[in-house]
Amino acid sequence: MSESLTGTTANDGQGVFFIVLAEILLALVNTIVKYVHNWSTQKMMIVRNSVDCLLCILMWAFFRYEIPGFKVVSLCLIRGVCYITFISFFWASLKSCLPLGNVISLVTATSPLFLVILTRLLLGEKIPKMWPLQFALCVCGVLLINKPLAPDQDCPAETALLPMGAALFGAFMNLASRNLKHVPPAVLCVHNDVVALIYATVSQSMNSDDNSILPPGIDRNFLLLVVAGCIGWAGLLANIKGYQSVSVAAIGSIASYASVPLGYTIQVVVFGNVPDIMSVAGASLVICTNVFAILSKRAADKTLEQEQLRHQLLTTEEGKPQA
Repeated sequence: MSESLTGTTANDGQGVFFIVLAEILLALVNTIVKYVHNWSTQKMMIVRNSVDCLLCILMWAFFRYEIPGFKVVSLCLIRGVCYITFISFFWASLKSCLPLGNVISLVTATSPLFLVILTRLLLGEKIPKMWPLQFALCVCGVLLINKPLAPDQDCPAETALLPMGAALFGAFMNLASRNLKHVPPAVLCVHNDVVALIYATVSQSMNSDDNSILPPGIDRNFLLLVVAGCIGWAGLLANIKGYQSVSVAAIGSIASYASVPLGYTIQVVVFGNVPDIMSVAGASLVICTNVFAILSKRAADKTLEQEQLRHQLLTTEEGKPQA
């Protein structure tokens, strides 16, 4: 096997692993946050992102990462702005008249599509031949699990632009990760946290109901958020590393759908939701599609390896002197 092919295969496997790991860790964070009560989202962000920022700074110092230049810092901060914009659109979607199933389905289904289109147009990345089929199967799985309903007559059709906006800026965030492959994930996260903390602090200060930006004390909610911050730190680093590692974003986008069956499993196991056959079928479809994507990628790499070896043998035989 050629060195380039070996490296590409290893990087894709590593990237998929980190993306799936990130989805597992971030699903745990969402589960923990559900047990936090009577805290504004901005105040939760202040605690979580402060923990994340501190851990990233310690990691930066331990590994002695270089201080990035002005251009890289600017791109990192733009990525942070994309993150905050994604959060803002997502929160607005959840508070809108759209049913929850519609919001989750639109964001989960369209963000990978936006990412693949953006990386194709802006970075020139190829789209694997099997990706459209894999994408369609994953979307079907999402629809079976979340069961979106049409908005009622009192909900304007343009409200659907809110989750679409969240999906677009989520794609921009992952696009920035791929465009900054040489930047360590911890360095990227520090800039992300700085933007998030500025946003959360200003937003909380302007809140007429509770303009205190500091937590009331070290209570159960505070400790839960610290734990969530530590787990989320590992999850965000894994997410960035995953999208930096895969050869094309399309491979990572399919792996990101693992969040859907993971979220459904948590709802059933932890929160006692009664499973239904359509949701189980949808979760199984997403899982099987991911397994199929991995196996088909390995088969394609093996075929390419054999072709390269055959070509090398023919080249060697043609170069031998005739007897």
